[in-house]
Amino acid sequence: MWLRLLLAATFFWLASGFSSPADRQQLIISGDADRIHSELGAYVEEAVPGEKRVYTVEVANPTSEEITALLYVADAMPAIGGGKDFTLPSDPDFGSAAWYTTPDRSITLQAGETRSFTMELQIPDQLQPGQYVSVIGVYDDHQQARETAVQGEARFMTRVVRKTGLQVVLDYKLTEAKPPEAIPHAAAYTLENGKAFLTILLTNEGGSLSKPGMSVSVKRQDASGAPLFAFEAAFDSIYAGTVASYRAELSRPLPPGSYTAVVKTTLGDRLEQRSLTFDVAGEDDRSRWASTPSGNVIQVDEDGIPLHSTFWGWRSFCAGGGLLVLIVFVVALRKRASSRRRANERS
Repeated sequence: MWLRLLLAATFFWLASGFSSPADRQQLIISGDADRIHSELGAYVEEAVPGEKRVYTVEVANPTSEEITALLYVADAMPAIGGGKDFTLPSDPDFGSAAWYTTPDRSITLQAGETRSFTMELQIPDQLQPGQYVSVIGVYDDHQQARETAVQGEARFMTRVVRKTGLQVVLDYKLTEAKPPEAIPHAAAYTLENGKAFLTILLTNEGGSLSKPGMSVSVKRQDASGAPLFAFEAAFDSIYAGTVASYRAELSRPLPPGSYTAVVKTTLGDRLEQRSLTFDVAGEDDRSRWASTPSGNVIQVDEDGIPLHSTFWGWRSFCAGGGLLVLIVFVVALRKRASSRRRANERS
């Protein structure tokens, strides 16, 4: 059921358009130099249940124009296609972003101005061992839109937003937390304007950040021999309780039929392997999905002859529907954890 909801949410997001970051974020946000982790560029502290924390940020406007933006708190999440991202102001707070007591506020900075702000956080009295990552961000929706057409067949409206943020990482009894995970969860094949894509979803039900490597090989379910194509990838930011998406562009569409993607993930000396099945429908049943490719693909034809691959990187951010993907997973994982705790209490 949850997988069907996830795929439906993803389809809604991709069908309804995108929000993407501008190439240059105009505002600059920084923290207290005495408390910021020198290597991570973030507040990194031990959490103490029931304790209050105050975080100072400085927001600078290095441009020659006045800028009005929203100062807000967000939950960290994996960027689509790899890297780090965080939620938008309109998204619900499901993680440690909900611990902040300072409300979001509109700020205006004159040209060349730098202003200091404080954000207060109340750590809950009851806390499970793990790592909790939030982001203090500034968001500037400057209402620019781009229309993209591919060979005149389809048009997508992209609303351009600018955001930047500073992470707040709170660790609580990490040695007792569930180890980070990278569980292959689903594979989906899609077409967009004649281009074929394979999407792999990984979940992290562990208690801290996961940085796995991944290898994928795909065969027809009824075929033997060499895979039709294979690729490898690396992830650097699958936060606890979130899902990461990796999308590969194939050099040509696959024929209709049933396929199996063998997905292996590695975290140190731990290996997870899943065989994920997916179907390729006929021409009349194919859905158009937008793409977020990233990585290097090696493809071979069914007779073992390598195919030319076209594979490039692109990241997008979604204003509403995209976050629904992560929300569905967070809710599902938390419900599962809650059920397990209740079962343990009864026993």
